[in-house]
Amino acid sequence: MADKKKRSPLSFIVGLIVLSLAAVGIVSIATTVSDELSDKSREKNLLELSEYEKFVAPIIMYDPDTFDDITMANTEQLISIAIWSILGSDLTPDSYEYTDDGSMIIPEGEVESKFRELFGEEAVLKHSTVDGGGIYFSYSEDNSSYIIPITGVTPIYTPRVESATERDSAVILTVGYLASTDWAQDAEGNMVSPEPAKYMKITLGKNSDGSFYLRAIQTAE
Repeated sequence: MADKKKRSPLSFIVGLIVLSLAAVGIVSIATTVSDELSDKSREKNLLELSEYEKFVAPIIMYDPDTFDDITMANTEQLISIAIWSILGSDLTPDSYEYTDDGSMIIPEGEVESKFRELFGEEAVLKHSTVDGGGIYFSYSEDNSSYIIPITGVTPIYTPRVESATERDSAVILTVGYLASTDWAQDAEGNMVSPEPAKYMKITLGKNSDGSFYLRAIQTAE
């Protein structure tokens, strides 16, 4: 059983800065990409595409397997995505408990709530320890929670949404996967985005309140 205890806000901030580098960086990079690509022909869609990029950023960061239907997706990968999405949101530090080694404890109920928010009610969920992209999010049956180590990570890809097409109750995105290792700086120190390493088709379902959930990830033709 994990030994729970509270940490001081200062120590939490120091640790979370490292943990948040990837998640916060993803959103920042996605916004930067949108800014770089904006022009008169795209101005009307810039905000919308930027929102799609923020939504898919934690989904594509570790290049999950393709699937034609969410019920066929790799459940462990979906759990990892849900946890990264939580870590990339506006966390309230004092609402969490921590182990003696400083790892964050996230209740399974919070992970399940985010899981359903991202993937809908049809996605299969079975709690287990998962690979979060080189680090492991350990599931504790005793405490019904996930143990999140404080460590630095680098996402494999960040998104560039090329287009968004609405069809009935779905939105079909063409997403360029930008390799994190391919980013560069120009002579003035500005970040220069690479060409996409590949393109994928990501299908989102639309809820009645206008929010989205993931339905499929497929290779783009």
